[in-house]
Amino acid sequence: MKNIILSIALLLLLCLTHSLFAQELSLSTNLLDWANLGTANLQAGYSFGRHASLHAGVRYNNWNYGSAERRTAFQNRARTLSAGARYWPWSVYSSWWFGMKAQVEEYNRGGLLRRAQTEEGVAAGLGLALGYSRMLSEQWNLDLGVGFWGGKTWYTQYRCPRCGRIRLDEDGNPVRDATKWFLLPSNDLQISLTYIF
Repeated sequence: MKNIILSIALLLLLCLTHSLFAQELSLSTNLLDWANLGTANLQAGYSFGRHASLHAGVRYNNWNYGSAERRTAFQNRARTLSAGARYWPWSVYSSWWFGMKAQVEEYNRGGLLRRAQTEEGVAAGLGLALGYSRMLSEQWNLDLGVGFWGGKTWYTQYRCPRCGRIRLDEDGNPVRDATKWFLLPSNDLQISLTYIF
């Protein structure tokens, strides 16, 4: 798992350092992620050619909310790295785009929607997305997008957001070091503000 994280971080670094010398570097942030309990996020993009671009992104949320004593604790904590590419049928950073990416995420979610159960683990997989980029000015864009991602997660479930007691399944066995396949809407549900250098 560390190799996957290291590989994505290296791709992000290469993309950023190579892009510093390019004319078509972009930086964007997803406003919907900020509304998701303050998830900080940044995505760097580099266009090569008229119809293609590479993208690498990070997301970070390490916040806990509520009170464990009052049983109102909840969190949607995550550290996410992603790297991918987009195809632009019209022109890069303009109009419709189709994208794919590899993503790895370390997460801890619990107490949401009044559910006591908490899940903590690592998820890795591939995603597909589509969207539309609207030019607001020469250097600013508004991106709208939707996508999904699927893969595998390695996780442990807990009975409550901060108690540390492992949840038992219907047979009385602890749900620890479990794995499962998933297909979910991803953080590609976006309303992003993009700056193009």
